[in-house]
Amino acid sequence: MNGIELMHWVDDEEAFRKCVVLLDEVNTMDRPALVSLTFDDGLRCQFGRTLDILNQHGFPATFFLAANRDSTHEPWYGHINEWWKIDWSEEDISALKKVLQAGHEIGSHSVTHNLDKMWRQPDDEARESKRLIECRLDTKVSSFAYPYYRSHDYLFAAVKSAGYEQARGGPRGSYYVVSGDSSLDQFNVDCRQISGYENVSGWVRPGFWHVLTFHGIGGDRDGWAFITDEQFSAQMAQLAKFRASGAVEVVTFKEGAARLRKAN
Repeated sequence: MNGIELMHWVDDEEAFRKCVVLLDEVNTMDRPALVSLTFDDGLRCQFGRTLDILNQHGFPATFFLAANRDSTHEPWYGHINEWWKIDWSEEDISALKKVLQAGHEIGSHSVTHNLDKMWRQPDDEARESKRLIECRLDTKVSSFAYPYYRSHDYLFAAVKSAGYEQARGGPRGSYYVVSGDSSLDQFNVDCRQISGYENVSGWVRPGFWHVLTFHGIGGDRDGWAFITDEQFSAQMAQLAKFRASGAVEVVTFKEGAARLRKAN
Protein backbone atom coordinates (compact mmCIF):
# COMPACT_ATOMS: atom_id res chain seq x y z
CA MET A 1 0.00 0.00 0.00
CA ASN A 2 1.24 3.51 -0.78
CA GLY A 3 0.33 7.02 0.39
CA ILE A 4 -2.29 7.56 -2.35
CA GLU A 5 -4.12 4.37 -1.36
CA LEU A 6 -4.03 5.43 2.29
CA MET A 7 -5.72 8.74 1.44
CA HIS A 8 -8.85 6.87 0.30
CA TRP A 9 -9.59 5.72 3.84
CA VAL A 10 -7.71 8.15 6.15
CA ASP A 11 -9.30 11.60 6.06
CA ASP A 12 -7.49 13.11 9.08
CA GLU A 13 -4.14 14.69 8.17
CA GLU A 14 -2.39 13.75 11.43
CA ALA A 15 -3.67 10.17 11.27
CA PHE A 16 -2.51 10.00 7.66
CA ARG A 17 0.99 11.17 8.65
CA LYS A 18 1.23 8.53 11.38
CA CYS A 19 0.09 5.82 8.98
CA VAL A 20 2.76 6.80 6.47
CA VAL A 21 5.46 6.64 9.15
CA LEU A 22 4.18 3.27 10.35
CA LEU A 23 4.00 1.93 6.80
CA ASP A 24 7.59 3.03 6.18
CA GLU A 25 8.76 1.24 9.34
CA VAL A 26 7.04 -1.95 8.22
CA ASN A 27 8.56 -1.70 4.75
CA THR A 28 12.09 -1.36 6.17
CA MET A 29 11.88 -4.42 8.41
CA ASP A 30 12.93 -6.66 5.51
CA ARG A 31 15.84 -4.34 4.63
CA PRO A 32 18.62 -4.87 7.17
CA ALA A 33 21.08 -2.15 7.97
CA LEU A 34 24.61 -2.30 6.58
CA VAL A 35 27.49 -1.51 8.93
CA SER A 36 31.16 -1.25 8.00
CA LEU A 37 33.87 -1.44 10.66
CA THR A 38 37.01 0.52 9.73
CA PHE A 39 40.29 0.84 11.64
CA ASP A 40 42.83 3.60 11.01
CA ASP A 41 46.60 3.95 11.32
CA GLY A 42 47.68 0.29 11.23
CA LEU A 43 48.09 0.22 15.01
CA ARG A 44 49.39 -3.05 16.39
CA CYS A 45 46.64 -3.14 19.00
CA GLN A 46 44.15 -3.63 16.16
CA PHE A 47 45.80 -6.90 15.12
CA GLY A 48 45.86 -8.62 18.49
CA ARG A 49 42.79 -9.22 20.61
CA THR A 50 40.78 -6.82 18.43
CA LEU A 51 41.27 -8.98 15.35
CA ASP A 52 40.53 -12.11 17.39
CA ILE A 53 37.18 -10.62 18.48
CA LEU A 54 36.28 -9.69 14.91
CA ASN A 55 37.11 -13.19 13.69
CA GLN A 56 35.20 -14.84 16.53
CA HIS A 57 32.06 -13.00 15.45
CA GLY A 58 32.76 -13.42 11.75
CA PHE A 59 32.83 -9.65 11.19
CA PRO A 60 34.79 -8.57 8.10
CA ALA A 61 36.57 -5.26 8.68
CA THR A 62 38.65 -2.74 6.77
CA PHE A 63 42.09 -1.72 8.02
CA PHE A 64 43.55 1.50 6.62
CA LEU A 65 47.35 1.37 6.80
CA ALA A 66 50.02 4.02 6.25
CA ALA A 67 52.68 2.68 3.89
CA ASN A 68 55.69 4.08 5.78
CA ARG A 69 58.04 1.88 7.79
CA ASP A 70 57.92 3.87 11.04
CA SER A 71 57.53 1.55 14.03
CA THR A 72 55.28 4.00 15.88
CA HIS A 73 52.47 6.22 14.67
CA GLU A 74 53.31 9.95 14.44
CA PRO A 75 56.76 9.85 16.10
CA TRP A 76 57.20 13.53 15.16
CA TYR A 77 54.55 14.31 17.79
CA GLY A 78 56.54 12.48 20.45
CA HIS A 79 54.99 9.01 20.12
CA ILE A 80 58.31 7.18 20.29
CA ASN A 81 57.59 4.42 22.79
CA GLU A 82 53.85 4.21 22.25
CA TRP A 83 51.25 4.01 19.46
CA TRP A 84 53.12 1.07 17.92
CA LYS A 85 52.13 0.33 14.34
CA ILE A 86 52.71 -2.00 11.42
CA ASP A 87 56.20 -1.28 10.06
CA TRP A 88 56.00 -3.65 7.09
CA SER A 89 58.53 -6.18 8.31
CA GLU A 90 58.41 -9.61 6.71
CA GLU A 91 56.48 -10.82 9.76
CA ASP A 92 53.96 -8.02 9.33
CA ILE A 93 53.49 -8.77 5.65
CA SER A 94 52.93 -12.47 6.34
CA ALA A 95 50.40 -11.66 9.08
CA LEU A 96 48.55 -9.13 6.89
CA LYS A 97 48.20 -11.67 4.10
CA LYS A 98 46.42 -13.92 6.61
CA VAL A 99 44.18 -10.99 7.53
CA LEU A 100 43.17 -10.74 3.87
CA GLN A 101 42.62 -14.49 3.65
CA ALA A 102 40.23 -14.24 6.62
CA GLY A 103 37.97 -11.94 4.57
CA HIS A 104 39.09 -8.53 5.77
CA GLU A 105 40.08 -5.59 3.58
CA ILE A 106 43.34 -3.63 3.60
CA GLY A 107 43.12 -0.02 2.40
CA SER A 108 45.54 2.88 2.17
CA HIS A 109 45.93 5.69 4.71
CA SER A 110 48.65 7.60 2.79
CA VAL A 111 52.42 7.13 2.90
CA THR A 112 53.54 9.58 5.57
CA HIS A 113 50.36 10.47 7.51
CA ASN A 114 52.17 13.73 8.17
CA LEU A 115 50.28 17.03 7.96
CA ASP A 116 53.46 18.94 7.13
CA LYS A 117 54.19 16.71 4.13
CA MET A 118 50.91 15.46 2.68
CA TRP A 119 49.67 18.74 1.25
CA ARG A 120 52.99 19.19 -0.59
CA GLN A 121 52.91 15.76 -2.25
CA PRO A 122 49.29 14.61 -2.69
CA ASP A 123 50.04 12.39 -5.70
CA ASP A 124 52.77 10.52 -3.84
CA GLU A 125 50.57 10.06 -0.77
CA ALA A 126 47.74 8.59 -2.84
CA ARG A 127 49.47 6.76 -5.67
CA GLU A 128 52.66 5.56 -3.97
CA SER A 129 50.85 4.23 -0.90
CA LYS A 130 48.58 2.21 -3.18
CA ARG A 131 51.54 0.85 -5.15
CA LEU A 132 53.55 -0.06 -2.04
CA ILE A 133 50.72 -1.89 -0.28
CA GLU A 134 49.66 -3.73 -3.44
CA CYS A 135 53.23 -4.88 -4.11
CA ARG A 136 53.85 -5.98 -0.53
CA LEU A 137 50.58 -7.86 -0.11
CA ASP A 138 49.98 -8.92 -3.71
CA THR A 139 46.41 -7.63 -3.58
CA LYS A 140 44.35 -4.85 -5.11
CA VAL A 141 43.84 -1.78 -2.93
CA SER A 142 40.62 0.01 -3.87
CA SER A 143 39.89 2.02 -0.70
CA PHE A 144 41.56 5.07 0.81
CA ALA A 145 40.96 6.87 4.13
CA TYR A 146 41.92 10.52 4.50
CA PRO A 147 44.31 11.05 7.44
CA TYR A 148 42.88 13.37 10.08
CA TYR A 149 39.68 13.35 7.99
CA ARG A 150 40.28 16.94 6.84
CA SER A 151 43.14 16.02 4.46
CA HIS A 152 40.35 15.31 1.97
CA ASP A 153 40.61 18.99 1.03
CA TYR A 154 43.97 18.54 -0.70
CA LEU A 155 44.14 14.77 -1.32
CA PHE A 156 40.75 14.30 -2.97
CA ALA A 157 41.83 14.87 -6.59
CA ALA A 158 44.97 12.76 -6.21
CA VAL A 159 43.03 9.88 -4.64
CA LYS A 160 40.48 9.93 -7.42
CA SER A 161 43.13 9.91 -10.16
CA ALA A 162 45.25 7.21 -8.47
CA GLY A 163 42.73 4.48 -9.29
CA TYR A 164 40.89 4.02 -6.02
CA GLU A 165 37.19 3.19 -6.21
CA GLN A 166 36.08 4.76 -2.92
CA ALA A 167 37.49 6.84 -0.07
CA ARG A 168 36.40 7.45 3.51
CA GLY A 169 36.25 10.88 5.09
CA GLY A 170 34.30 11.85 8.17
CA PRO A 171 33.38 12.10 10.94
CA ARG A 172 29.85 13.51 10.86
CA GLY A 173 28.16 10.14 11.37
CA SER A 174 25.97 10.09 8.25
CA TYR A 175 23.63 7.29 7.18
CA TYR A 176 23.23 6.38 3.50
CA VAL A 177 20.16 4.78 1.93
CA VAL A 178 21.19 1.33 0.71
CA SER A 179 18.69 1.33 -2.14
CA GLY A 180 20.32 4.45 -3.59
CA ASP A 181 21.46 7.74 -2.10
CA SER A 182 22.18 10.82 -4.19
CA SER A 183 24.00 12.44 -1.25
CA LEU A 184 26.74 9.80 -1.30
CA ASP A 185 30.12 10.96 -2.57
CA GLN A 186 32.09 7.77 -3.23
CA PHE A 187 35.33 9.70 -2.65
CA ASN A 188 34.28 11.27 0.63
CA VAL A 189 32.14 8.70 2.44
CA ASP A 190 31.27 9.92 5.91
CA CYS A 191 31.82 7.91 9.09
CA ARG A 192 31.14 7.83 12.83
CA GLN A 193 34.16 8.22 15.12
CA ILE A 194 33.67 5.57 17.81
CA SER A 195 34.01 6.28 21.51
CA GLY A 196 33.82 3.95 24.47
CA TYR A 197 30.29 5.04 25.31
CA GLU A 198 28.33 4.04 22.26
CA ASN A 199 24.68 3.11 21.95
CA VAL A 200 25.16 0.26 19.49
CA SER A 201 21.49 0.33 18.54
CA GLY A 202 22.22 3.75 17.04
CA TRP A 203 24.50 2.12 14.48
CA VAL A 204 21.66 0.01 13.13
CA ARG A 205 19.14 1.86 10.98
CA PRO A 206 17.08 -0.41 8.68
CA GLY A 207 17.84 0.18 5.02
CA PHE A 208 20.85 2.42 5.69
CA TRP A 209 24.64 2.04 5.46
CA HIS A 210 26.66 3.37 8.39
CA VAL A 211 30.47 3.44 8.53
CA LEU A 212 32.26 3.24 11.88
CA THR A 213 35.88 4.26 12.56
CA PHE A 214 38.10 2.97 15.36
CA HIS A 215 41.65 4.01 16.28
CA GLY A 216 43.35 2.85 19.46
CA ILE A 217 41.99 -0.25 21.19
CA GLY A 218 43.34 -0.78 24.70
CA GLY A 219 44.82 2.27 26.43
CA ASP A 220 46.28 5.70 25.76
CA ARG A 221 49.62 4.16 24.74
CA ASP A 222 47.93 2.10 22.04
CA GLY A 223 46.64 4.90 19.81
CA TRP A 224 44.59 8.02 19.40
CA ALA A 225 40.96 8.23 20.60
CA PHE A 226 41.29 4.84 22.26
CA ILE A 227 38.56 2.66 23.68
CA THR A 228 39.33 -0.21 26.04
CA ASP A 229 39.44 -3.86 25.03
CA GLU A 230 36.42 -4.45 27.24
CA GLN A 231 34.43 -1.68 25.59
CA PHE A 232 35.27 -2.95 22.12
CA SER A 233 34.38 -6.52 23.07
CA ALA A 234 31.02 -5.41 24.51
CA GLN A 235 30.22 -3.34 21.41
CA MET A 236 30.94 -6.25 19.09
CA ALA A 237 28.87 -8.62 21.25
CA GLN A 238 25.91 -6.24 20.98
CA LEU A 239 26.40 -5.88 17.24
CA ALA A 240 26.45 -9.68 16.94
CA LYS A 241 23.04 -9.84 18.62
CA PHE A 242 21.62 -7.41 16.08
CA ARG A 243 23.09 -9.48 13.26
CA ALA A 244 21.64 -12.69 14.73
CA SER A 245 18.20 -11.06 14.68
CA GLY A 246 18.58 -10.20 10.99
CA ALA A 247 18.64 -6.46 11.68
CA VAL A 248 22.13 -5.80 10.31
CA GLU A 249 24.74 -7.12 7.93
CA VAL A 250 28.40 -6.30 8.55
CA VAL A 251 30.43 -5.72 5.38
CA THR A 252 33.82 -4.31 4.44
CA PHE A 253 34.05 -0.69 3.40
CA LYS A 254 34.59 -1.59 -0.25
CA GLU A 255 31.59 -3.94 -0.22
CA GLY A 256 29.31 -1.29 1.28
CA ALA A 257 30.46 1.29 -1.25
CA ALA A 258 30.01 -1.18 -4.11
CA ARG A 259 26.42 -1.95 -3.12
CA LEU A 260 25.45 1.70 -3.02
CA ARG A 261 27.30 2.40 -6.26
CA LYS A 262 25.30 -0.35 -7.94
CA ALA A 263 22.05 0.97 -6.47
CA ASN A 264 22.76 4.51 -7.63
